[in-house]
Amino acid sequence: MYMDECGSQIREYRKKAGLSQQRLAAEMGMSPVTISRIENGSIYEIGIRKFSRMCVRIGLDIQLVPRKGPPQLAEALAANEAQRIRDLHETSAILAGTTVAKQKKPHA
Repeated sequence: MYMDECGSQIREYRKKAGLSQQRLAAEMGMSPVTISRIENGSIYEIGIRKFSRMCVRIGLDIQLVPRKGPPQLAEALAANEAQRIRDLHETSAILAGTTVAKQKKPHA
């Protein structure tokens, strides 16, 4: 999960806890600007202890989960093929629509 995704959850749970950014900031010993930057995903570093305390205060747990690695070759090929088929169908539909439109024009 990236900071912008974390930030939106933090904002949601802060509001559920009935806390303003100013009040949470005061309780955590942070500035309201820092809370805002956390919630917007624009903060580059925050100490794990501060982050953990803030999460506990608003009712969130921090969990570690295995990261999904890059796709395997077979998965990448299947995704590529599926995209190519979708593109082919889309192009065919466009060309069929263009051909039909040209055929329906009255002759002058």
